[in-house]
Amino acid sequence: MTRPTPFSDEPALEAVARYWTHKRQQDGTRRCMPDRGEIDPLELPPAFWPNLMITEPAAGGAWRYRLVGSAHVERYGMDFTGKTTHDIMQGSYRDYMGAIYHATFHDAVPVYSESVFRWDAAGFAMTRRLMLPLSQGETDRPALVLSIQVWPSAMPIQPRSISDLSRSGGFKDGFFLRLDPDSFQPLPDPTGSKP
Repeated sequence: MTRPTPFSDEPALEAVARYWTHKRQQDGTRRCMPDRGEIDPLELPPAFWPNLMITEPAAGGAWRYRLVGSAHVERYGMDFTGKTTHDIMQGSYRDYMGAIYHATFHDAVPVYSESVFRWDAAGFAMTRRLMLPLSQGETDRPALVLSIQVWPSAMPIQPRSISDLSRSGGFKDGFFLRLDPDSFQPLPDPTGSKP
């Protein structure tokens, strides 16, 4: 990562990107992604643990949350470990999250995203994510997605559940970038659109 990444100002995302890169190169080969068995959140700074998640594909195009850090539980007022995106989300937000997971998993590349929520009539809150593919037993074949998510803006009011935020009017806007796995620089958008 010699040139600044789209998330170079966010230490947590930078640290997890470096960790993922180290793990996929640690056996002397340059694999597309590390294996889940090589990922140990305890090797990352403790301050980042609450912001981690691991998801896997589920039936019907949904994504199941296998690990949900405590920052997510606190932020959304619920522990959604074991639940799917279809269980807890709806509308355009579920479509948006599905597109990010799809890009990470099916393109086997890191994906950076930002989105904005309307917490109440007067306030918005932004979130930033880095999603990284992981294999599980089969080299360079995605099986899971490791992600770290941060919230740079303070919540103006009490937390709202993901289900509530994904209802009409809660999810304001979002974009995502597919990233080169070596440089973490944006790849050309296959749809031709820009954030």
